[in-house]
Amino acid sequence: MLRNTVKDLGKHSLIYLIGGIASVSASILLMPVYTRFLSKADYGIIEMIDTSRYLVIILLLAGFDPTMGKFYHSSPSADEKKAVVGTVFLFVLLSAIFWGGCLFSLNTFLSEQLLGRVAFVSFINLGIMLLVVQAIQTTGETYLNIRKKSLLFATLSLIKLTINILANLTFVVWLRIGPKGMLYGELLSSGIITIVLLSYLIRNNGLHFSTTLFRPMLLFSLPFIPNAFSAAIMHRADRYFVQQYGSLADVGLYGVGYRFPFILNSLILSSFGRVWYSASMYDIAKQEEAQRTHAKITTYFVTLYMMGQYLLAIFAPTIIRLLTAPDYFEAWKVMQIVAFACALYAIHPFFTSGAFLKNKTWVLPISHIIPAALNIGLNMLLLPRYGYIAAAWVTVITYFTYSFLNYLICRAFYPIKFEFGRLSWLFGGGIALVLLSDAVWFSHPVLEALKEFGFAAVFPLAIMFGKYLDADEKQSLSNELARVHPTIARFYRQYAL
Repeated sequence: MLRNTVKDLGKHSLIYLIGGIASVSASILLMPVYTRFLSKADYGIIEMIDTSRYLVIILLLAGFDPTMGKFYHSSPSADEKKAVVGTVFLFVLLSAIFWGGCLFSLNTFLSEQLLGRVAFVSFINLGIMLLVVQAIQTTGETYLNIRKKSLLFATLSLIKLTINILANLTFVVWLRIGPKGMLYGELLSSGIITIVLLSYLIRNNGLHFSTTLFRPMLLFSLPFIPNAFSAAIMHRADRYFVQQYGSLADVGLYGVGYRFPFILNSLILSSFGRVWYSASMYDIAKQEEAQRTHAKITTYFVTLYMMGQYLLAIFAPTIIRLLTAPDYFEAWKVMQIVAFACALYAIHPFFTSGAFLKNKTWVLPISHIIPAALNIGLNMLLLPRYGYIAAAWVTVITYFTYSFLNYLICRAFYPIKFEFGRLSWLFGGGIALVLLSDAVWFSHPVLEALKEFGFAAVFPLAIMFGKYLDADEKQSLSNELARVHPTIARFYRQYAL
């Protein structure tokens, strides 16, 4: 049962991962372009617009994104399932119109407060339009998730990637219209995909608003608003403080270093979460050994995630050197710290599952509000003294507090024996190797890259051949390696088992 569950979860997560790669590849492929055609201050403007949009979309969606999955899977009939989807979509549409109008009426005020100049109001207007479009897009993507249409999601993501790259190259490189061109490109690509998603949803589901369903859905969704808003503060509020105590150029540098770990976060955690929150955790809860399966999947997922962030941290200097202009090189320090922070954050979905399964979502604001307040307080205290690097360390403290509180709160009504011993070894070993790698520094970029490759190999090999995996897990891994090539599997069995 565990093997089948892991395979099903892995299959859909992998397809979403492919779609995720498409959605974030533009950020990676165009990074050399952005950092050479945009100044650090220009990049800082984009970071501030993205941060503000990230915060406001939470109020706009009002928690109805996860609510759709919960009510869809608990609905007994096909007609009621369609009513759930229609109710969510129409609510989000009306909410988008309302909040968009409110923000447009405050555009000059927002420009002065967020960007420091009223003259930047055109950036605010583009950000508001993008906010409205992406709220509708998010609802359409959620509909694909709950129906496990992972292949369609990946296809649309690839199309969006292509449009986004072509548009950004046109606006930023050819027409030379600066950071505004990035917003034009995102608006164009998101707008086209939103039209496709909207057409698909209407054709396959229809639009029917159910007043009977709306009230219980609203009650279920309300706790997600402070949750999501507090989460947005944890992820994004530091940009406001970096801008306040530093400059837009500091925001741009910090944003580049922050972006890479969160790109990986989007690829792995978000892809997994699309399947986990919308379907898999409910399916697992129906199994006989649900909590054991839950704990094992936690270990396997966090291991893969930690390995990815470890590789990113090891290669941070070379990645920044290759993909950005020289002015951005110091961003590698931010990149390493935030990679560690993301690894601490990645375990929280498994701690919070009980709140969804037991309809206890009302407890979640506690674990969100406290870390958000801590984030604000520490940034105000440390940023004036230590600069933008302090914001990265505050992120580490914030994410640890967040995951730890979720574990303490949710274990009361859904206790799971997580494998904390193995996970502690995983985190400790990874951090020690990164620190050792930083201690051995070569000024020549080729020698530095060769050193990074050496350290990159140590951690995965220690996991595969050491005592981290038990005999059954090594045997399962050997079976999977046999699918790749029998010789690899024989070599692994000889030296690992």
